[in-house]
Amino acid sequence: MSTMRLARLVEVVANVRATTKKTEKVALLAECLRQTQGKETELASLYLSGALRQGRIGVGWRMIQEAMVEGAASGESLTLTEVDQVFDGIATDQGAGSTERKIGALRRLFERAGPEERRFLAQLVMGEIRQGALEGLLLDVIAKAAVLPSGDVRQAFMFSGNIGEVARAALEEGAAGLSRFSLRLFTPVAPMLANSAEDVEEALDRLEEAAFEYKLDGARIQVHKGGDVVRIFTRQLQDVTERLPEVVEWAHALPVRDAVLEGEAIALRPDGRPLPFQITMRRLGRIKDVDAVRREIPLSSFFFDCLYLEREGSLIARPYHQRMEILTKITPSSLVPRLVTNSRSEAEAFLRQALDAGHEGLMAKSLSAPYVAGQRGFHWLKLKAATTLDLVVLAAEWGHGRRSGRLSNLHLGARDPQSGQYVMLGKTFKGLTDEMLKWQTEKLLSLEVSRDEWTVYVRPELVVEIAFSEIQESPRYPAGLALRFARVKRFRPDKSAAEADTVQTVTALFHKKRGTGEALAR
Repeated sequence: MSTMRLARLVEVVANVRATTKKTEKVALLAECLRQTQGKETELASLYLSGALRQGRIGVGWRMIQEAMVEGAASGESLTLTEVDQVFDGIATDQGAGSTERKIGALRRLFERAGPEERRFLAQLVMGEIRQGALEGLLLDVIAKAAVLPSGDVRQAFMFSGNIGEVARAALEEGAAGLSRFSLRLFTPVAPMLANSAEDVEEALDRLEEAAFEYKLDGARIQVHKGGDVVRIFTRQLQDVTERLPEVVEWAHALPVRDAVLEGEAIALRPDGRPLPFQITMRRLGRIKDVDAVRREIPLSSFFFDCLYLEREGSLIARPYHQRMEILTKITPSSLVPRLVTNSRSEAEAFLRQALDAGHEGLMAKSLSAPYVAGQRGFHWLKLKAATTLDLVVLAAEWGHGRRSGRLSNLHLGARDPQSGQYVMLGKTFKGLTDEMLKWQTEKLLSLEVSRDEWTVYVRPELVVEIAFSEIQESPRYPAGLALRFARVKRFRPDKSAAEADTVQTVTALFHKKRGTGEALAR
């Protein structure tokens, strides 16, 4: 079997983007996977789903721009394993001069890649692969390539969370390989995910009666305890046990020998109010001088699910109300604040309480639902209070798949009155209907000033109302700030660019959010 080249993968991606038929997408991708072997199978599956084996590698769009080259590829075409080795080096490069070294490594990688491969690599690094080969589709692809039941592949992914790992096991070992994936102590489970609901009314329409819980803006953790051994995993299934000694101590004190619990670790102010999300993540990211940073940024932990318990074994098939009853008996003092109700007024009051306390909003959870690991559904719903800003469109990227031929991903900027320029705060393609895509494509092409192979740059005239959940610090963008979970609410042709929100307004909102909130209810 020949070595899988990046060019071949990119060719398949282009063919997948060119068809809207799911059966054709599955057939194309399955044939591609069959041409891989060993680690290549893992890498191909990850890259097709838009993920790197290393996760985030500390590269922003500015670094990619500095590293980008033009012209034909030089040297022999890249293999997937060679690309992975470069990403390994970039991910582990730290210290003085690391930014320049990372840019240099990217530039050498781009020099060996053709124009389409460079575009693919840039989108891959930035987490912007959207060719329609997302996890759900790829699970069907793996099943077809390995000639296995789709349900078996999906179940294996529930307990692995790593689509590359599942693909390799399926293609190399078949059903025997998939049988290794089950809920076991010290093997992290892919987290159950939630969809969004517009408001309490929609959540109750879907669920009738629900468990409403504070949505804490912390780091989701999965705590495994087996006897005297404790392991803690993130939502990306990374082992962070050594970084969270206070959670380890808490787990050792649990009145049970074996358990798997799920919750949030969050940094709180001395009065119990939440610190910004990035403070929690800064603490979670520290691997050195943990004791010192613990004193500076102590973490509190709150729990909302129990997936495994001694003598009971796996609880994931149990309804949520039973799992919560078990959790309440185990750790009554460390539960996420919670209200079970079918009353709209009670739930809305609870939502206001959560928001007034400085948290993101609420989760609404079906009382009868099992734990569906690794999948997003309507058993769990997110309720947030989104803020909006009127921003200016600076550029737009061509869409893929169903959005081919339409300008989709918008580059958003806030006005800087002092310089007269617009400062980029991020991108979004979310919230756009087919009608909006058609209209914005025509409008933005009429404003075009230049373009490259995937982006059209426009005169900063079109104002769009953007809803978002948070403003966070980001070295990726010029103002050092970025919008989190941004989505298009509506176009504002009634507003001129001079009426758009300023970068000073955005900065003020960022600092205001840091200073609000009340103590976390226990």
